[in-house]
Amino acid sequence: MKKIFLIIALIVILGCAQTKNFAYGIKQINSLNSKYNVTMETYPKTMQKISLMLNDLKELKKLRLEAGQESFDYIVDYRSLNLEAEKLYIEGRKYGGAGTTKDGFGCKSRPLIIESVSLRNSSALKGFEAAGLLNEFVGKYPEESKSAGLSFKNVLFLNATFYEISKDARRDSNVINNFCPKNVTLELYQEEFRKKTNMSEDFINKLSYEEAVPIWKKVRGIG
Repeated sequence: MKKIFLIIALIVILGCAQTKNFAYGIKQINSLNSKYNVTMETYPKTMQKISLMLNDLKELKKLRLEAGQESFDYIVDYRSLNLEAEKLYIEGRKYGGAGTTKDGFGCKSRPLIIESVSLRNSSALKGFEAAGLLNEFVGKYPEESKSAGLSFKNVLFLNATFYEISKDARRDSNVINNFCPKNVTLELYQEEFRKKTNMSEDFINKLSYEEAVPIWKKVRGIG
């Protein structure tokens, strides 16, 4: 009799054990989303929190499922790429209005705009990669994507969003290179150095644009 009770108890325990399938994997992802107060379509507010979430996703990628491994990996990889794109976009806005030509600009801001353009372009590339991966996932696993709350609408939204980011970056690049080439910006820096520093005329005159940029940033207190 005791043996029978043990067998019954074992059957009950096994019956209650959760199968590690795609649904289980999504539950872990949703738990991670809750931890950072985000959804599949939103992001943590700071670069620090995005970095922490990326590290958590990296660990979550190690999860081995009994079924649905590939579809789970799609979701984790998509989410990671999307977060990386957002992180680059936030970094690209670190100079505020000085990093874009949209609301007016001065040639001395050229390196800030060029840096911002590079970061926004990198963000767009990551974003398009994320959209491409999501497109594959939705097409290949329609039921799983539905249970994850993702669809082709998300793909369209991502492509449209990162197209605008790419377009704005391209516009800024064209404007700053047309109106503020390196030689013009260098002359402005040299003029400022003569007024605000004790550098010799000979040293200032021999500076290249690439050498002058970090000096100008230091003079202006730009990190």
